[in-house]
Formats: sequence, structure tokens, C-alpha cells
Amino acid sequence: MADAVRATAFAKTLRAIFLGIALLALSVACAGYLLLSEIRRPAGTDAAPVEFIVEPGDSASVIATRLGAANLVRQPLLFTILVRLRGLDGELQAGRYLLRANMTMSEIIAALQNSRVEEVQVTIIEGSRLEEIAEQLATAGLINVTEQAFLRTARNGAAFQPQHFYLNSLPPGASLEGYLFPDTYRFAVTATVTEVIEIMLDRFDEQYATFERDVTAPRVSVHEIVTMASIVQREAAREDEMPKIAAVFWNRLKPENLAETGGGKLGADPTIQYILGQRGNWWPRLDSLSSDEINGIASPYNTRVNPGLPPGPIASPGLAALRAAARPDESAPYLYFVASCTNPGAHNFAVTFEEFQRFEREYLTCPSR
Repeated sequence: MADAVRATAFAKTLRAIFLGIALLALSVACAGYLLLSEIRRPAGTDAAPVEFIVEPGDSASVIATRLGAANLVRQPLLFTILVRLRGLDGELQAGRYLLRANMTMSEIIAALQNSRVEEVQVTIIEGSRLEEIAEQLATAGLINVTEQAFLRTARNGAAFQPQHFYLNSLPPGASLEGYLFPDTYRFAVTATVTEVIEIMLDRFDEQYATFERDVTAPRVSVHEIVTMASIVQREAAREDEMPKIAAVFWNRLKPENLAETGGGKLGADPTIQYILGQRGNWWPRLDSLSSDEINGIASPYNTRVNPGLPPGPIASPGLAALRAAARPDESAPYLYFVASCTNPGAHNFAVTFEEFQRFEREYLTCPSR
């Protein structure tokens, strides 16, 4: 009888032990499932990029705390544990990252092991003005660049003079119009306005250095060369004509030609377009305006009425236009040019006003115009 009682008690004890083990295993499994679910569950659903910076020396716990504050992870402690369990505490790299709330912890950990930031490619076209560049950059996917911020910064040329010697010839209050070199760039998605501008100015510096010693335009500053180059860029459709077009404008400023050119007036239509340009049409056609209407436009950029170069560039010239302005065709005696009727993109060049008028009549009556 006693043996039977003991056997029954032992069986109950075994069942209790097995039940406890089963409950413990179930609890562990549930806890594991919940932890795994938490690891796999993003902090949110927002796919918008969020800039996140890891400083040199940041530990996993420091990074986790900041991720939590940025609403990029739900459980900073769990993030820290996961990093350490995977032996990655020293593998999270310093750098600037783009993270998203809809990323899982594992995806964030993987991202933080590669400090290479996403990039966007932007091509700035030769002859673009500041407003066009601002519009293009603001829609390129640069999360820290807005049109307004870019224009506000780019219009303060003096702020960039200490880092770029060629800006020393900027007149007071001048913008960076003309100095943001037109080219194809790859910018970090997180780049700031200042960083973008510095990269473009560095590219200008590199290009200008390739020919600055070959400047033959007499006694002119860098600012005057860039200003002339911007006009040439907007006037010329063909690179091979740029040195000749530059020669026309420099010739019009020579003392011996002032009587012929109304005291050194360039008469460059792109400068008028620069004055009249507005959003949606930065380079309007002038066909509908009479000479009197154009001459009545009060602006220092109106080269129909004001002698000499305008106060500054009207657009960003490319390398060919810069070289043409710096080394105009010295053999070209011309003072005028008119678009050709028979050779699209080319021009007819004239020495006298009478010759210019003849070419102009031909162009105005051109059937293909």
C-alpha cells in the first residue's frame, strides 16, 4: 500500500516537472518569438529618408539611444543586445547615413556597417543661370537642399572668397552667378547647400587652372572673363565660333572702336533675356519687343544702352566659352554678327554697320526662320 502511494506521488512529481519544463520551454519560445518579432518589426511605416550621423567612437548603446530618439527603432536596448550578440559592436562605422523608419533593426545594422552614402547624379547644362540650377538641385533628391536655401547661399559670393582665390575679383554684393561650373556631378543625398556649392566651385577652379596662364584678353580680371564667357555661352550655338564671337565683343570695347559701337555697347541679346527671365521662361524670346522697348529697360545688365560689360555673369559658361573669352580670335576684326539663314547654328560676321544691316535683312527674310 505504501509503495503504491509513493509511486503515485512520484508520478505526480514527474508530471509536475515535465509540465514545468514544458511551460518553461513554451515561455522561452514565446519570448523568443516576441523578440524575433520585435527585431523584424520596423519602428514605423514612413519611407521618407532620415539623416543619421554616427560619430567616431560611438558605441552600440550610444547609437541605439540616438536611433530611439529619432524614432528609427522601438527598443534601443534590444538593438544594443542584437549588435553585441552578433559581435558587431566595433563594426558600426562613423559616417552620415540615410535611414528610414520602415527599416528593420537588422536592416539598420547592415546599413551602419557601410558608411558609403547614397548619391544622386545631377547634370548642370552649360548656360544655366542660378535660378535654373536651384530648381534642378531642389528636385534631384538632395534632402538638405531647397531652392530658396540654395539661392540665398549662392547669392552671397563673399562668403566663399576665402576658399577660392578667383572670387577675389567679385565686386561687393556679387553672387556666384557664372562660377558654378556646368558639369555632371554625383552628390551625397545628404549633402548640404554649402557642400554642393563648394564642390561646384572646386570644379570651376580645376577647369580654370587649365588655361589661366594662356589668357590673352588684355588687362581683364577673372570676373570680367567669366562675365564675357557667360555671354558667349548664351550667344553661340557652336563651340568653333566661340573665339570669334568673343573677339567681336572684346573688339567693341577697344578705344579705337568706341565711335562705331556707341561708346562700347555690346548689344548682346542674352543680357536682355537675363533681365526679363522669370520662372517657367528664364530665357524669353525678344521678337515681340521693339528696339525702343528694349532700350527703355532700366537695368545695368542692358547692354543695348549701357557701355561695357554688365556687372557680372548671366549664366554658367562651359570650358569652351571660358577659353574663348580668355583667348579670343585675335585675327577676327569683326564688330557684329548675325545668325545665318543658310547655315543653322552658324553666324555671319561683319566689320561695318552697313555689312551687318545686310546680313540682318537676309536673316529677317529667311524662309526657314
